[in-house]
Amino acid sequence: MTEDAGRDCCRRGPDPRVARCFDREWSDWHDDEGFPKIVDVSAALLDRLKDTTLVRPRVLEVGSGTGGVSVALLEMGARSVRGIDLSPSSVAVARRRAAAAGFEEKAVFEIAEGQSISDDAVDWVVLDRVLCCDARAGAMLDAAIGMARARIALTVPESRGWRGLLNRPMWAAESVWDMARGGCRGYVHDLRAIERRLAAAGFKPVRTGHRALWHIGVYDRA
Repeated sequence: MTEDAGRDCCRRGPDPRVARCFDREWSDWHDDEGFPKIVDVSAALLDRLKDTTLVRPRVLEVGSGTGGVSVALLEMGARSVRGIDLSPSSVAVARRRAAAAGFEEKAVFEIAEGQSISDDAVDWVVLDRVLCCDARAGAMLDAAIGMARARIALTVPESRGWRGLLNRPMWAAESVWDMARGGCRGYVHDLRAIERRLAAAGFKPVRTGHRALWHIGVYDRA
C-alpha cells in the first residue's frame, strides 16, 4: 500500500474487503496517464535505502501495491524484487510498471497475503505501510523475520510520544469512516513491541526517523 491513492484503506488479515478496496482504486487505471506516484512516506523510506546500489539485494516487498517502491529499488540497483499484494488490480498495474521500466525479468508480482509467505530467503524484506493494515501484524512480522537474511525496512504509524497521541484517535476515526464506505480498518500497533520482536530476532535499528506521523525504520540483522 505504497501508492498515492492517498487512501490508507487497510487490511485486517486476509480480509476480502482489502482486495475490493484497491481493485476499485486501480481497475480502470490507464498507463498512458503515467504510473501512480510514490507518497512522501515511501520516498523517505527509499532515501534510507540508498545503499541498494552497493549491496544489490534480493528484495521481497509485502503489500507492494502498484509497484512503485519495488521498481524504484530495481532502479537503485536491487538484483531482483518479488512483490506480493492482495489486490489483483494492484498487481496488474505493478507488472505493467515493471515492464515499462525494463525490469520484466527482474520483478515478480503475485497475489498473496503477507502472513503466509514461504519461499527461499531473500536479503531484504520491505513492509511499507502494510503492518498498520493488519490486525495480525505479529504474524506478518514473524513471516518477514523468517525470510530476511540481512534487513527489514518498514514504515508504520508512530505509536509513541505526541505522534502516538494524535495517531490513535485519528486512525480510529478514519477507520469508522472507511468501513462505513465499504473499506476496512487500519491499526496503530505498538512500535515498542514491534522493535522488541525485531531485536529478539537479531535485528538492530540502523537508520530511523519520521515523516509527519509515520515512523520510518531500517533494521539490519546483527
